[in-house]
Amino acid sequence: MKQTNSRKSRNEVILFCIETILFTWLLWVPAFLMQNHGIPMRLSYDFLITVGTFVPSVAGFFFAYIFGGKAEVRSLLISLLNIRIGAKWLLFILLVLPAVSAVSCLLFYLLTSTLPRAQFPAWFIPVAFVYILIFMGPLGEEAGWRGFALKKMLGSISPFKAAVQLGIIWSLWHLPLFFINGTTQNALTSFGSIPAILGYTLYTVMISVLITFIYIVSNGSVFGAILLHTMGNLSLGVVPIIITKTGAVILLIALCIAVTCITYKYKAIMFKNTTHVE
Repeated sequence: MKQTNSRKSRNEVILFCIETILFTWLLWVPAFLMQNHGIPMRLSYDFLITVGTFVPSVAGFFFAYIFGGKAEVRSLLISLLNIRIGAKWLLFILLVLPAVSAVSCLLFYLLTSTLPRAQFPAWFIPVAFVYILIFMGPLGEEAGWRGFALKKMLGSISPFKAAVQLGIIWSLWHLPLFFINGTTQNALTSFGSIPAILGYTLYTVMISVLITFIYIVSNGSVFGAILLHTMGNLSLGVVPIIITKTGAVILLIALCIAVTCITYKYKAIMFKNTTHVE
């Protein structure tokens, strides 16, 4: 029976991932044609890109209903609104990725004696936080990637394995953005498309490990996942050393070291065979 349930959950996650990638790319391909080739469309480029970022969460609720009915939708909605996160873990969410970025900026400055100009002043950070949360991925993605897919995966494999697998799929979902002029991912291709994609995949997997950890210790809080995702995006944007090759390498190394240390410290959680969340 356990193997049957595991196979069923795996098939549900596979279907979710395929449909999420397919429908997102269907929105992003017209954005590519518009932005890169000047082909006019009825809908704007910004609208297509932004709506595409909401496909994972929409798909998460859709498949929650298809496979679990109203009870599963209610469970997903509760996890999305679950703000009861312990003070320790809330501080972790708010500080871990800014700390990684701060250390990376310090190392970058020591090596180059320069820093890229901040993208916005300090007083604007709360506004940027809200904008990123709503329009740049976290709200539009996490109910799907973590609230639906990760929850299903944790019933049959370890959190670390689930985080790595989902991180790779998550990075694949972003793939068209590397070829659309004006996106952050496209800016990274100045280093070369293959290094940019591989580096971004490593970054995404590391972030996936952190979000998975927070999802577990907060008892399945998608809200916590959204906050951490937002802090990651915000940290990259305040002082964007990632737009330079040296800065990108430093940031990746710092992030990998931080995630490795956290994973080792909480190995009893991250390498547990299966994990149940509400």
